[in-house]
Amino acid sequence: MKLAIQKVVFSLIVLSAAISYGAELSEDADNTTEWLQDRTRPSMFVTATPQEGLRSLSDLRKGIQSGHAKQLWEELHAQVDEYLTQPVVTPMQLKEGKRVLGNRSYTVVARAANRILDMAMVGMVTEEQRYVDSALAQIMALFDEEQWPEWSDQAHLNKGLNADLRHGQLVMPVALAYDWLYTQLTPEQRKNIIEGLDRYAIKPYKAGFEAKEQWSRRRSNWMTVVLGGFGIAGMALGGDHPESEVLVNNSLDQMLAYLDIIGPDGEFNESVQYAGSMSYVIRYLLALKYSGVKEGNPFDDERITKFYRWYMQMTFPPGRVAGFGDPGADMPPVVVPAAAVAGATQDPLLQWFYEQYNHKMLASHRNRSLELLYYDASLKAQSPQGILPLAKAYQNQGKLVSSRSSWDPVSTPSVVYGKAGREAFHGHADWGQLCLDGYGERLVVDLGSPPGYPNGNYQFYYNYQQFGHNIFVIGENDTGGVSVKAKGHNGKFKWTKFDEERGAAWAIDLSGVYGENTDVTRTVVHLLPRVAVVLDQAVVPEQQPISLRWHLAKESVPDASGTFGFVAGRARLAGKMVRLDGEGRFIASNHAYEEPYNKHRLGTVFKQRHEPYIELKVEDNTCTVLSLFAVQESATEEATWENISDKAWVINTTEGRVEVQVTQTMLKVEGPQGKVWKVPLSSRE
Repeated sequence: MKLAIQKVVFSLIVLSAAISYGAELSEDADNTTEWLQDRTRPSMFVTATPQEGLRSLSDLRKGIQSGHAKQLWEELHAQVDEYLTQPVVTPMQLKEGKRVLGNRSYTVVARAANRILDMAMVGMVTEEQRYVDSALAQIMALFDEEQWPEWSDQAHLNKGLNADLRHGQLVMPVALAYDWLYTQLTPEQRKNIIEGLDRYAIKPYKAGFEAKEQWSRRRSNWMTVVLGGFGIAGMALGGDHPESEVLVNNSLDQMLAYLDIIGPDGEFNESVQYAGSMSYVIRYLLALKYSGVKEGNPFDDERITKFYRWYMQMTFPPGRVAGFGDPGADMPPVVVPAAAVAGATQDPLLQWFYEQYNHKMLASHRNRSLELLYYDASLKAQSPQGILPLAKAYQNQGKLVSSRSSWDPVSTPSVVYGKAGREAFHGHADWGQLCLDGYGERLVVDLGSPPGYPNGNYQFYYNYQQFGHNIFVIGENDTGGVSVKAKGHNGKFKWTKFDEERGAAWAIDLSGVYGENTDVTRTVVHLLPRVAVVLDQAVVPEQQPISLRWHLAKESVPDASGTFGFVAGRARLAGKMVRLDGEGRFIASNHAYEEPYNKHRLGTVFKQRHEPYIELKVEDNTCTVLSLFAVQESATEEATWENISDKAWVINTTEGRVEVQVTQTMLKVEGPQGKVWKVPLSSRE
């Protein structure tokens, strides 16, 4: 009788909490609350007892005895032993001898979050109290106003947000640690964790949810981190917290519907760098699998596999993703969640993807505790060479395209990658952008974003503007020829052609970007294994400034004929720019941040990077520019593009002579071994 009364009281508390901030409980209350009942812990991502389809603690202990899992465990153990010698992570700093509160940036919060998970994992596996105590010390520091007076990022507080990304980053590891270490914590310690989460996490979360802050409704990485993170916390806390079901119900429909942002072919709605935030979705789905909140395998959704195929196509040797948009242009892929998907779907290509690049991940993004639980040592990896195409274009979201010489994960002669559109979030004014890598080196580059978040007028920083990219700028204004109002405009693929022996070719119609009565087209040919040819054509209503820039990895000054080149590491780039319909002026220069667009959103002045570029400038109503690129190994003899006749150029490569010809109707690129591309210039296919 007493137990029944307790359950009724608990249900009323949950219902009251749900009503208090707008959550809707499932109509099938009996089914949705089963997971709230008493459970044997640990239960999240690892189980106390063997269960079919789930990894048990005994499985984990056995697995770390050999192979890659053993290596991960040894790295993790060494890391937590180092943590034992260090003070807890806090945002407090010493400035001029005074202890002041620093910003709760992603990196600072990630250090604290990773430390909690790492210590809790090792404490759970070894059952050694020192690791449990250390995990608890970091958790309790989060609840100490002297050490963590605030969880929110200062920039988010400045915007008036009640809860932000940092709450989502921190609530999940604390809740998982509660589950993993449950049997090793005293009742008083468990109570302190629950109360601390109430004050520092759930209270601001409830206020933010009531205010309908963006993370509660907008399908961006904020939703996956905050709404998803609190959903996992609810699953982990279960019946030990009266609002667990509310946290889960607030997140469930939204997180499952989040997969709707994935395009038909796996395209993501944010920049490729931010696509790493799918890690939070994968973590959430795995939490569903262990918690029992939802029946069935949440990974039985082809969109997840399609997304990771897209992500693989946009990852290049020796381990970087396409650097379009925010944040940095040289970011490694976030592959640890790919291991979870590989294990859940038994996908050998994703296992290969994870195994090739896990060591490249940023320390802040790689948590070896979760990695150990994601990785399936029994799954044999398989290279995508001969299975996945060397080139592929995508028709949705940013409309990206990539073409590579091979799927070698470390080095391949060349990779050409570009885009026709612009992402919904974290994108730049980079419609038509094109970049080139060779032998693992960035050669023709995207600049990425400034070295920190700019202020609210981010579109006026050169990184975001059209003239900060390798595309036509037509006219002159503060946003590189296209007004802020036109930022939603997009280009589109006119046609694409791919061949595993010859390479790839595509044409992009950018007329819609530049306004009415304009005709702007970019045609690209990638001749395997090392030549890229780009033809840009623009016709505009009246004479005005038109320019085309190529941002290069190293300084290079074109000669009077437009020939340029440089060596970067293992790669040598031979390049040439030619205007085909008149004269043009070549310049070489560098970018620089200028007042007032030279500061972080918190006021810190950016360190200048002075990225180099070359530029062809004209004043006309038409402009047709041919850009020629050839990648060789730096150890080979230098070769340059030579003009052999009217509108025909050649270069000698390792494989033999490559010739490029341009007529009014056709671009022809002919290489050795019968590799020839003939692509139309006048028809609109």
